Parts: sequence; C-alpha cells; structure tokens
Amino acid sequence: MAWEESAVEPTFRPSCACLTPHPELAECPTVLRGASELRPPLSPTLPPSSERGEKLVGQRFGSFVSRRELGRGGMGTVLLAEHVLIPKRVAVKVLHRHLAEEPELVARFLAEARAMSLVQHENVVTVYDLDTREGRPYFVMEYLEGQSLAAFARGPLEPALVVELLAQVCDALGAAHAHGIVHRDLKPANVFLTPGPNGRHRVKLLDFGIAKRLVRLDGETPTRTGVLMGTPEFMAPEQCGGKDVDARTDLYAVGVLGYLLLTGTAPFSGSNAAEILVAHLQQAPRPPHEVRPGIPPALSAVLLRALAKRPDARYATAAELRAALEATVTRARTPAPLPPTVGFTARVPVHGSLGVREYPCERVGRTGLFLRTGEEPPPLRSDVSLLLRLPGGELQCLGQVVRHVTAEQARAWNMAPGFGVELSDTSASFQQLFARLLSGEPTPEPTPPPAPQDDARAEPLLREFRQRLSGDHYAVLGIPRDADADKVRAHARECRNRLEPLISLPLSPGQRALVQRALSKVAQALLVLGHLERRVEYDAELRNLDGVMRCLAAGLTVTTLEACRQRFLARHPEIGGHSALHLASGDAFRAANRLNEALASYEAALRVDPLHLEALRRWHALRVRLRSNASPVTHR
Repeated sequence: MAWEESAVEPTFRPSCACLTPHPELAECPTVLRGASELRPPLSPTLPPSSERGEKLVGQRFGSFVSRRELGRGGMGTVLLAEHVLIPKRVAVKVLHRHLAEEPELVARFLAEARAMSLVQHENVVTVYDLDTREGRPYFVMEYLEGQSLAAFARGPLEPALVVELLAQVCDALGAAHAHGIVHRDLKPANVFLTPGPNGRHRVKLLDFGIAKRLVRLDGETPTRTGVLMGTPEFMAPEQCGGKDVDARTDLYAVGVLGYLLLTGTAPFSGSNAAEILVAHLQQAPRPPHEVRPGIPPALSAVLLRALAKRPDARYATAAELRAALEATVTRARTPAPLPPTVGFTARVPVHGSLGVREYPCERVGRTGLFLRTGEEPPPLRSDVSLLLRLPGGELQCLGQVVRHVTAEQARAWNMAPGFGVELSDTSASFQQLFARLLSGEPTPEPTPPPAPQDDARAEPLLREFRQRLSGDHYAVLGIPRDADADKVRAHARECRNRLEPLISLPLSPGQRALVQRALSKVAQALLVLGHLERRVEYDAELRNLDGVMRCLAAGLTVTTLEACRQRFLARHPEIGGHSALHLASGDAFRAANRLNEALASYEAALRVDPLHLEALRRWHALRVRLRSNASPVTHR
C-alpha cells in the first residue's frame, strides 16, 4: 500500500496487504497512485504465474508443516500449519519468492514480524518465530479462528458494540505506541474478531507491514521519505500530506473506523484516491448522528474530535480516546447487572522440579486460560499439565504456554501479571464439561456403566512407557545419553508413531491418561534434547559428561557454553572454587603419570562444575588416551 509522492525509483514495486489476491495490481482498492493519475499502470506485485502455482502446502517451516493455504496477498502467502509433534496450529506468512530479491521489501517484511513480536498484547496477533527457508523469510504467528471486521460489519452496528470493539482497538494501539510503533494502516480488514468470554468479541490487530518505528534500534533501516503509505479512506491529513506521523495519526484512523461502523459509510469518499486525500486535508465530516439518527450525540462528538485536522486538536493518547468512547455509552444506557465472576484455580507442576503450584485462573475464549502469578512462569511454548479446580469439580487437561505478561506490562495494561495457556483439547464434549463445571451446575449421576477394562493390545507398549516415564528425557525416548541429534529426532518420531494409534483404541481412563502423559513427555524430551543450548544445560544438571561432549561436537560454540555455565553456576552458588582444587590435583597426578587418578580428579572437578571447558578438554583427552592404550597403566 504505497504511493510515491516524488522521486519515483524505477525499480521500486509497490505492494498491497489485502488478504484477497488480485491478478493485477490495478485491481487493488488500497494502492495509491499519483494525484494526477497520469502515470501508467504499475506492475503487478503478486508472483508471476510460474510462482503462483508453487507448492507450499506440505512443506516444513521449522517445527511446523503447512496444511493449507489461508490467503495470498501482495507481500506473501499465509498458510495454516501444524506442529510436527503436538496438536498446535499456527499461521505462517512466507514472503513471495520474487520479492525476496528486493532488500527493501525483505526489510519491511522482517520489520512487520519484529513490530508484532515487540508489542505482545492480548489484542495484537502473537508472533512465535522468525526464520528463513530456502532464502525466503517467514514468520510464525498464532492462528486465529473467527472473521475480519470487514466481513463482520456488513452494515451499521449498534453504538454499544462499536464502542466495545473500538476500546479494544485502542488498547492494541496503546500497547504499540508504548513501544514507539505507529501502525499507519488501521482498517476493517486489519482488525480480526475471535470469540471472547460471555459471547463477546476479542479484537486482534493484524498487519504491521507499514508500521513506523518512531525510535529505531541499532542497525534498523529507516522508513523511506517522500512515500505515502496507508489506505486512502483511513489516512490522517498529515499522512496524506507526507508529513511526520505519530500516535495521533492512528487515533484519526480510529475515528474513521468508528464513523464507518456506526453509519455504514466512510466520512470522506471520492471517485479516486486523489479526491479522497484532498477531502481528508480540506473537508469537514458530517456529524455521525446526523447521518444516522439514534447515534448518541456525545459519541458523535468524540469521533469528530478524533477526526480533527490538526493532531494537537485530537486526543493525546489511545487510553484517553478509549475513556472518552466508553463514557458516552455509559451515560447513554442503563447499566445491566453483570454476571457474577466465577473464580477457580489451576494446579500446575513447577517446571524443572517435582513441586506443584496453584494459581488463580480465568477462562479466555474457548481454548485459553490466564493464570495470575508474580513468580517466574513456565517457559514459553512449554507443555503443561493442569488440574482445574472448578466450582463444579476438578478437571484434568493439557495445554501449552503461549504468552507471558510481566509485572511492567501488567501495570501498563491494568491487569495482573501471569501467563496464558492454550488448551490442547478443543472438542465439543470437553468444552461442555468445562462450562458445566465452571458454572457449578451439578452433573447428572446416572447409573454408571461398567468401568472400561484395560485394552490388552495397548498394555505391552504402555507397560514399557510406564517404566520410561520414571526416568529422565533420555529414558523417555529410549536413547543413550550420548545420542546425536538425528537419533533424538528419530526416536521421538518413533515414540509418537507408536503411541498415537493407541488413542483410537477403547482404552480405560488410566490407559488414556498414560498415553496423553507419554506424548507430552516425548514432546518435552524433544524440546530439550533437540536444542543444543537447552540440552547442554540439562546434561549439566544430570552430570552427563558424554552428553555435554556430544553438544560440543555438534557445534555448540565456546561462547554459548560459557553463557550456559554462568547460568548453571548462578543456580548452584554453593559450588564455590571446589572444581579448581580437583583440577589442580588432576594436573599433579598427570604430571606424575598416575593417569587413572588424574582421570578421577578431572571427573570430580566436572561433577562440581560440569561445563568447565578446560576440565572437559583435559578429561576427554586423558580418557581417549587411556582407552587407546592397550597395556595397563602402572601407578607410581
């Protein structure tokens, strides 16, 4: 969505961010052209025909495999993908192959992912990962179920609903502005609605493709000057005139969006982009309550202030605009009694230990929970087992940690710190049981059927895994402690292939719970052992020196090893300088040619400080020497 105001570069190809593909760029309703409309049509930004037919479905993107295409726009293709080991669905946005050759467009694509990752707010789509595949950048973000505001708002909406939606848009923009990010392209297509609690809508702000960083990080490419970016109907006067933008530019777009949702029409229109831009600069909008009777005049006045031509005449912050919007409907309606808040807690095993903690908990949407805690939460994207203690009884379930809310963020967003969990079970039966227990409704107690018996076909494999699950990650995967990365992945895949078919069998409750627990343990083992940095710290806790050496042989850098060592020492301050004494003893024994005693001293040093690089080198070299020596060593 870019239009060159002056100094057009011949090689620059403008692009749009529409979710609906256009065979030709000329068909795109959001691309701005010169005010005179005298320039020839711009070249298409969608891939050439040979690229449009490329097969991205079924391809691997990090830990995810794409299942189907969700949409294709000017910058890239969006795919629905699933994790290879756990039932986790995400959306993957891949830059078009022909645009990967344009450094400026690659920089803009990466900037979009960085901007969304930086904001981290419940009303902004979450980015999980950023990487490249075959030279093409892509980023992984949460997969949203619902519809865009453009599809939802087919006509005028009720004022209370409009304010409810705009308030969440203001929250999202406020979080972005707090990080020095101006969105610059707020419009219905970039606002997504997902199911929220109590039948309400949860807003998710999308597409930071043309967002502007007011404060750039070191090495970050600045936005080009002399370029207008945005969608004509939603651009503030300063944006239309190519002047500096700030947070108030987005608040103008909120005014346009509110006007459109309330009246069904935009405040400014024209037969082409140039006429719309001029209208933003010169015309005064007709008050919304005159366009559609029934709109509270106070709400109309708030939107007109947001649409002020001069930025300093608008609201100063998104929070101020949000408060003004909510005040209009509060005065206009009789407050309805709110349903009583239903409180419950969740018991979660403490990551990396045998302890259990209980957190205050609330439901978020159909498949989400938010657990409040001021302590360190479990790691992002880690799998957790939860015991929900609901008014109607207890409910065991599994989930994945998808968000952290720090104390600083909680203060800024007027909420409690904690972490968000996405539940794994999304079936209708689970949702019904959850809702019934949450409401405290007594569960009917018909005559229970005979308890299902253990399935004999599954029992031999489950007996094997009962023993494995009592051990460490290596035992869970059934691999030696010096296994290489290929063996780790192969055994994790084998475990999953053996366990998953059991789910379709008529298992007893105990067997089914064991299968779910085993799959979760396999996923955790792969998460740790499949990553060099996490594995070497895990091996350090086990004092598994063979595993540590395997990580070094696989490419773990000395710098990374030292960083892991410092974290290990911080967790074990009691170690002190004991390793140095053992290391000095080993050197003395080796000088005296008492090699077996030297090896034992080096091992003692590593039991204390297992990531000490010099001790690892001496221990390994001496062990190799002793193993290759066919004759017994004489002690002196």
